[in-house]
Amino acid sequence: MKKLLIFLIIFFIPSITFGNQNDLENIDIIVGTKQIKASSLQKGLDQIINKTNNNDLEKNLKIYYKTKIILQKYNKNNDENIENIIKVIDFSINKTNKELDIFYNKVHKIILGYTKGGAPIFAYFKGNPNNGFFGVFSNIHGGYEYGTYETANYLIKEFEKENITGWFIIPTINPEGLEYYKNSDVKYNAYLYGRTNANNVDLNRNFCTKNFELTSFIKNGINVLTGIKSCESEAETRIIVETLKKYKFNKIISLHSKGNILFIPDNSIDDKKVIDFGYEISKILPSYRYDIDFENDTTKKQKIKEYEINEGGTAEYTGTMETYIYEKYKIPTILIELEDHGKIEYKLRNLINIIK
Repeated sequence: MKKLLIFLIIFFIPSITFGNQNDLENIDIIVGTKQIKASSLQKGLDQIINKTNNNDLEKNLKIYYKTKIILQKYNKNNDENIENIIKVIDFSINKTNKELDIFYNKVHKIILGYTKGGAPIFAYFKGNPNNGFFGVFSNIHGGYEYGTYETANYLIKEFEKENITGWFIIPTINPEGLEYYKNSDVKYNAYLYGRTNANNVDLNRNFCTKNFELTSFIKNGINVLTGIKSCESEAETRIIVETLKKYKFNKIISLHSKGNILFIPDNSIDDKKVIDFGYEISKILPSYRYDIDFENDTTKKQKIKEYEINEGGTAEYTGTMETYIYEKYKIPTILIELEDHGKIEYKLRNLINIIK
């Protein structure tokens, strides 16, 4: 594709009848043995690329960027003619980005993947993916933390109502756990009622972090595995891993419950971007405790003790999604434990001011 594009620029484009782009009208370019206006070259280039990619704007943009890189490497002597061709490519990049902004200026609903049992995991987003997103990853603990699912759906409606762009929300990472809760007569007070996925795995202990262990949560005498034989053993976990590869995220919050607490990922205490992001969130949720150094102070022990007293179990914190995101991508990430398992946190609407 790269060689083909260079060939087209040098040899084929002069034989096409072109229109004009006023922004490039004053630049002349030598192509082969002909002199043409840069605006004509730009329009012809667009025609070729659109035809090649069936008007796929994302693919077009990738080709433009790759072509620019090739030309820059080739132009070691700063040839003026090649510099002008690069200006044409830059124009096409900016033009395509504007077209993408228009295309993405509405809420898109996509399927990120399917659980082993065939349940889809949906995401909603609005904004040009090339600019990066503010991510809201929610409901990894399914029906046990039902309020996180309701809160995520509330945010989708509010962001759309206020015409906010640049966000990406996954209402539930654990659709089977959520469905289990909906069909259960016991609400909020049993660990197995929707916290795990259909394989009885706690998805937020299943990521390949540096501290991953085959730990478990013991609840009322029941041992709930967190990683089975290996990290990323679950389809839901792998879907999140692939989503992080595919999309660019500038910041991420992860919604859990309950605790009125904000946590940073493991080993991020020295990252000012993470700490400052946490302070931004704490201004929105002033009643929430912001435990900056989860690993090195007594918070972790306190949290485990709370489980022992309030939930009748013990917990281990390895293989978490939040730590994986930070370790792998250094994305500022904050875990928010909402104050109730089953209620919407309406104050999170003020995330609008951060996303703007």
